[in-house]
Amino acid sequence: MTSLFPRRNPNFIAQPLGRNIDPAGLGGYYCDLRHKARHALRALPGDGLEREEYWVIPIAQAALGFWEMRMEGEDVDRHFLRLADWLLERAVPDLGGVVWRTEFPVSKYRLEPGWISAMGQGQAASVLLRAHELTGGDAYLTAARDALPALTTAVAAGGTQNTLDGIPVLEEYPTDRPTAVLNGWIFALFGVHELAIATGEAEAGALFERSADGLVSLLPRYDNGWWSLYSLGDHGRPDLAKPFYQRLHPVLLEALSLIRPTKLLDDYARRWREQLTWVGLTRASLDKVAFRARRALN
Repeated sequence: MTSLFPRRNPNFIAQPLGRNIDPAGLGGYYCDLRHKARHALRALPGDGLEREEYWVIPIAQAALGFWEMRMEGEDVDRHFLRLADWLLERAVPDLGGVVWRTEFPVSKYRLEPGWISAMGQGQAASVLLRAHELTGGDAYLTAARDALPALTTAVAAGGTQNTLDGIPVLEEYPTDRPTAVLNGWIFALFGVHELAIATGEAEAGALFERSADGLVSLLPRYDNGWWSLYSLGDHGRPDLAKPFYQRLHPVLLEALSLIRPTKLLDDYARRWREQLTWVGLTRASLDKVAFRARRALN
C-alpha cells in the first residue's frame, strides 16, 4: 500500500497560490494542495488510515486539497469528510481544548513522540471549519474552536507558542528556544485567521493581528542577503531554506498579504522569488551539504 505522504520526500511538488482564496471567508485554501489530494486517492482505497505515517499535517493538507477540488466542481465530498473525520476522531483533549499528537520523534528539534505542532493545529482547524460548513455538524465546529488553546499556550506549558522579542511565534516544532520556522508559522496563522472570521473568536483575532504583525517585523531576519532562511533557529549557522521552501515562501507571503495587505510582504515575496537563480540554487545546495556534515560531526 502506498503511504499517504512519506515524512521525508525529496521530490517536493510546488504549491502555488490557491486559485479560490476568499480572504474574508472559507474559500479555497491559501496554497493549492490538490496534488496532495490526488496522491491520497492512490493511497486511501481500502486503507483504514491507521498507519504511522498518517499524521495530522499530511491528513489536513490532503483534505484541503480535496476542498479545492470540490470548489472546482469535482465530486470528492466523501474523501474530504473521511479525512475530516480522521481529524475529529484523533483530537485529544488537552490544554483546555484539543491537540493532535505526532507519534514519531524529530531529532533535529529533539522532539519525542507525542509532540504537537502549531501548523498541525492550524491546518486541522481549517479542515474542520470547512467540514462544518459542508455538513452543519456541530462536532466539527467544536473541535475547530478547541484547536485554539494549544496555539495560545506557551511551549513551556505544553503548547506551541514561543515569544521572540515580545512577538508571539506559532511554532511548527515547539522547542524550548524559539525556532520560528517560517512556513509553519504562516500556515498556523492561516488557521487562526479562519477561526477568527468563521467563529468570531476575539482571542483568535487578537492573536492573528499580534503574531502576523510580528512576523512581518521579523522578515528581514529571514533574509540571508542572497536566499531566505527556513527558520531563525540557532543551528550553528544560518538555517537556509531548501529550494522547495525558497519557492514556497513567496507564495505564503503573498497569501498572507491578501489577508493583511502589507507592502513588506509583497517586497520580500518578490525578492525571494528573484533569488531563485541557478547560482542561488547551487550555492544553497552546497551550503546544505556543509550544514548536514557539520551536524553529523557534532
